[in-house]
Amino acid sequence: MHSVRLDWSDSMSLAGKGVIAIWQDLAPEARQDYYEWHNRQHVPERLSIPGFRRARRFIAVSGGPEFYTLYEADTPEDVSGQAYLERLNAPTEWTRRIMPAFRNMARSVCRVAYSAGIGEGGFMLTQRFAFPPGKKSGVVSALCDRLLPPLSDLPGIVGVHLCFTDELASAIPTFEKKFRAADDLTPPCVAMIEGSSPGYVAAAGDWLAGQLAPLLDGEPIDTAVYQLEHAAEVTDSGNRIGTVKFLSLRQ
Repeated sequence: MHSVRLDWSDSMSLAGKGVIAIWQDLAPEARQDYYEWHNRQHVPERLSIPGFRRARRFIAVSGGPEFYTLYEADTPEDVSGQAYLERLNAPTEWTRRIMPAFRNMARSVCRVAYSAGIGEGGFMLTQRFAFPPGKKSGVVSALCDRLLPPLSDLPGIVGVHLCFTDELASAIPTFEKKFRAADDLTPPCVAMIEGSSPGYVAAAGDWLAGQLAPLLDGEPIDTAVYQLEHAAEVTDSGNRIGTVKFLSLRQ
């Protein structure tokens, strides 16, 4: 098992140190078109960007929004750099057609602060929250030193992660954003727990929320549990044009 706190080893549960986390609902009439677009065009396009390593889409089991998409990249610079911004500012016609159907969208461009685990889970719990004024350092220390490490050893848990949002990178205006019906929300911090069943990740999340709540001084913790629907990754680590491996579970 590899545990990471701003000090990186060569192996980790996440595929890199940069993350884009996206939550959204969808207009019902766009559902089938969304699946085809996301599976066949959008994910392959994103994984062709230098540094992007893996993409996973989940669907809600409890809580919401309905969809959660996680992009993992080698570095934080990869998820905020020029190559990615060029794609955001040149959306395809299919992307322009899909974007107006997005609802309740939250999007965070993140730096991974902590990652521990033995692999990928079929279920993912996400917790979104903000830090009380002046207390970020104390909350981060409690999470990384005391609260997150024991979760990795719980039954059915295979990955535990903490990501901090780069609010400037998340807020960069792009041409693609103009096609969405409303402005994106930007959660400042994201905790993720991966596991082999919704019950396992929910139990771990309940414990974490109970420990975290007193530290947040009333700041809400927005929790949802998701099931993996589709995953793709660049499997040739030495070649950015390497093979992309896909896994679709249900839709």
